[in-house]
Amino acid sequence: METKRVMTETLEDLVDKELKQFIWQLSNGVKPGTAPIPRAKLQTSDREDVVDCMVKQYPDDAGEIAVQALRNMKQNELGQRLELKLKEVQQPVQEERRNDDESMELQPIQSDWYRPYSITACSQLFKHKLLTEEKNDVYLPTRTSHRKGSALLINNIKCDYITDRKGAEIDQANMEWLLTALGYSVEKHTNLSGNALNTAVKNFSKRYEHQNSDSTFVVIMSHGKRFDNKDAILGVHYNDRMNPSDIFFVEDIFSHLNTVSCPALIDKPKVILIQACRGGNTGGVYVPDSAFESDSWVHKEKDFVCFMSSLPDVSAYRDPENGSFFINYIVDTFSTSAHKYDIMELFRKIASRMEKDQRFRNKQKLLPCIERTTLVKKFYLFPGL
Repeated sequence: METKRVMTETLEDLVDKELKQFIWQLSNGVKPGTAPIPRAKLQTSDREDVVDCMVKQYPDDAGEIAVQALRNMKQNELGQRLELKLKEVQQPVQEERRNDDESMELQPIQSDWYRPYSITACSQLFKHKLLTEEKNDVYLPTRTSHRKGSALLINNIKCDYITDRKGAEIDQANMEWLLTALGYSVEKHTNLSGNALNTAVKNFSKRYEHQNSDSTFVVIMSHGKRFDNKDAILGVHYNDRMNPSDIFFVEDIFSHLNTVSCPALIDKPKVILIQACRGGNTGGVYVPDSAFESDSWVHKEKDFVCFMSSLPDVSAYRDPENGSFFINYIVDTFSTSAHKYDIMELFRKIASRMEKDQRFRNKQKLLPCIERTTLVKKFYLFPGL
């Protein structure tokens, strides 16, 4: 493999002391979102063994991670040289792989799916080209180094009267991992009542960090229902007869984060992800074969996108062992594709993959739904930058 040859030749330029520093980088995690290589696997001074270990741990990103490790060591010239050599050897195969990669991105995930080891990082070249050529159509990061922002993660697992949400703890771990890998500071809450949900979102909207951020995520996972055609999150004390008011309406998220209530997020993307039922119906139906800007005025609500786990009035599904299907698809698709697609295209890919998932058979169909979206530009997450 040409990539391994180029990496090995580069490591030959390091003296033993520098190689130890390089190995230390690998065993401690080269950058956020990249899993470190266990130290026991790196007990070697052989350059080829180190490269083999990297390729096994990071089959698609070994070269890029090597470059970053060298830069962390202040070996900038060597890192730049390796980056240029990698581009030379990888360019011929990239075109051949592109069509295959595109088709694989739209395949359903399998029942034995597990969270990726790392998130695919965006290249500086892609980011620079995009922000240069499409700067008027893209939400611009406030900082050149990385996308910075706060995220709110609320997960109701145990309930007083309705069934506990088995597997929800897996969703929480997966979403916290993804948001952190994307560069967000995550505020977590678990097992909240309807009033506590409202307070958590309201307090989050007042965080001073929003002033210097360029986007935010709000993720809520719980039981859900619709009341008078309005989506509601059920609090942990909800009961149809004894405590029917323990709810939090999804529309209140928009009220708390809009221009009036949260001016610090004006013109910044606000991504809302809801994993909750929206009713008790199934998502499949039987169809017979025969059928088929100016002045000082500003918008009260803008730059939102809300992605929900099911269509209105339809149940959402969760596996007690692996977590929610919706959350699994978000984590998998963002990890592998956020480095080159904007968020609306990521959502489309998630919907396309879920539509093909053979686990949703007959009545048990499940499709996510984009709601109340007012993004006026493309929103790229630029993971790793």
